[in-house]
Amino acid sequence: MKANEEYLAEIYQKYREVSDKEHKDEFYQIKFQTSKYKPLKMVATFVLTIGVMVGIVYATNVNTRNPQEDRKIWKEPEVYEWMEHEPLAEEEIDKCLSEKEARTLGMQILIKVGLEGETIQNIQLQKNFFSQEKEWQMASQKATIILEAETGELKCIQVPTWNYKIPYNYGITRQEAKEVAKELLEKYKPQGDTGEYELIKLTRNMQTDEDSYIWYAQFYKKYGDLLNPHEEIQIGWIPTINGIYSLNIKRGVYEKNPEKIKKEKAIEIAKEKDKQIEPEKVITCVEAEVRIRQMNEEVYLRENYKEEYNNHEFLKYGTTRFKTEDRVRKVWCVVLTYDEINKDDTEKYTYFVDCTTGEIIGGHWWSDLDSEKVIREDPYNFASKD
Repeated sequence: MKANEEYLAEIYQKYREVSDKEHKDEFYQIKFQTSKYKPLKMVATFVLTIGVMVGIVYATNVNTRNPQEDRKIWKEPEVYEWMEHEPLAEEEIDKCLSEKEARTLGMQILIKVGLEGETIQNIQLQKNFFSQEKEWQMASQKATIILEAETGELKCIQVPTWNYKIPYNYGITRQEAKEVAKELLEKYKPQGDTGEYELIKLTRNMQTDEDSYIWYAQFYKKYGDLLNPHEEIQIGWIPTINGIYSLNIKRGVYEKNPEKIKKEKAIEIAKEKDKQIEPEKVITCVEAEVRIRQMNEEVYLRENYKEEYNNHEFLKYGTTRFKTEDRVRKVWCVVLTYDEINKDDTEKYTYFVDCTTGEIIGGHWWSDLDSEKVIREDPYNFASKD
């Protein structure tokens, strides 16, 4: 007769083969009676019991096996009628910070940018003119502030130059501007944000360093080799005194979805969708690279409102608006170049193919792969020049 330990080892091996759970230490701690017959009966009972239990677990895993990152994420955009000053519904107001809470946060921001002694004079809760996002908009004598209405997170602060005593010798070099920009980034980036940012653009308001009394820095958050343009911090400041002229923060948080779709598959998906939408267009070139991008309604409109969308005037004058979820994902930017309309105009379209699900979650009318190049090649951008 096999020893108790041998029976246990056999049972445990079957258990591991099916469930792949690491409970061996706990398993061997089970106390068994040492009678000649009782251990065998107990082991047999245990085999039947654990077999049924593992079978149930295995069946459950098969039926519910759908990891979060593999689930389809695309939803049709929400359609609404745009109003210039649409009032907030009661249920929307209830989700927002109170006026007292917003005022307190506004005062803290004023102090942080060096405007001690200022008070909030005007404040109102309303929807953003373009995005329809709920915002607390407030103003002191020297500054205007915009907060996200539900979280209180700072979106924007502006302090006009006439509120500062600009020194006579305010000129600084481009290298000095870079260093100051990085210092201001660390001071004003969201609390608790330990991520790395890359300086994408560094510009000035005049043609020379010496004559410039405002400098502007634009930062994108980095994830390895990828940049997220939707987690962006823009800083404008008065040189020498480093007084804040403007501060804008975008918080489109990257979901860090895994890359499962290969480049060839992403190209195939984009070309098939394009063939359905624009069967008469001739594709002359295809490019594809991984980027971090935010979901948008562009391809949906191109497919479902083709005539209006193709004249590029669809959302410019109409009141109907379409809005997707603000999800930021790793995508394949697949750029299709069409046969030239004329010698001076080459038409291109970018599809965002989700790197995890393979869904098309957005796009737009230009080569997305050129966007960062355009920023860096801007003649007024001093960020990447020696």
